[in-house]
Amino acid sequence: MFRAKEFCFILCLLSAAPCAGGENIIKNAWNDAGYLASSPARITRSSAYYVLGGLGAGALLYSLDGQIRRAAAKNRTEGLDDLSPTAEKLGNGGYDLALAGALAGAGCLFRDEKLRDTSLLAVESFLAANAVGSVVKYAAGRSRPYAGNGKRTFKPFIFKSYSTSFPSGHTVSAFAVASVYAAGYDNFWAGAAAYGAASVLALQRIYSDKHWASDVFAGAVLGTAAGRAVTARSKERGRKTALLLPVFRPGYEGVLLSAGF
Repeated sequence: MFRAKEFCFILCLLSAAPCAGGENIIKNAWNDAGYLASSPARITRSSAYYVLGGLGAGALLYSLDGQIRRAAAKNRTEGLDDLSPTAEKLGNGGYDLALAGALAGAGCLFRDEKLRDTSLLAVESFLAANAVGSVVKYAAGRSRPYAGNGKRTFKPFIFKSYSTSFPSGHTVSAFAVASVYAAGYDNFWAGAAAYGAASVLALQRIYSDKHWASDVFAGAVLGTAAGRAVTARSKERGRKTALLLPVFRPGYEGVLLSAGF
């Protein structure tokens, strides 16, 4: 998940770029975030079973958070330690947006409308999911594992990194993007690749002691819900053909313009 200043920079750049489709992306992502936040009010009898199942799974993982953390610590290896920083990039906001922007640009270049539109929807899903996830993070105020305060420590609105464990922002980002590509291409291999990469990132967050297992599960649920909602709602909207996209990398900040002609 982006740090606050990076997320605000993204919003400013997109809002200031109506010629590049920024207004549509921001408007749609904002509406999607509201749709996600109000989704509990639209639970039907059929969907209630999925909700109850998810709550049950989350509660089970919460009860096992300590055991899972200890198991991860016992199974650390030099090879996994070396791979961990690379796996972390799968949920890093700058890399996620750079990838989606590059794929959108490739879609424009090679006249692949499906790739272009799916990639732009991935950006929209990323923004909507992170908007909701950020609010939940600060409202919950759950202490991260490495802080040493235990899994039951919740101190809302502390605005410190060590108190923003729930949900996992990296996992939210990874699954928000992965679920859009999986839904957009709707085949086994696309889904396996997208969700497989997101799952590797989710495991890395536990392995690196940045999140509890229940944080990661919540992030995966929120990200997937965002991706599916954005994909479904996009059918009611006009097609987006361009996007001005900020890119953050270590030691580098820039802008990527993806446009259809």
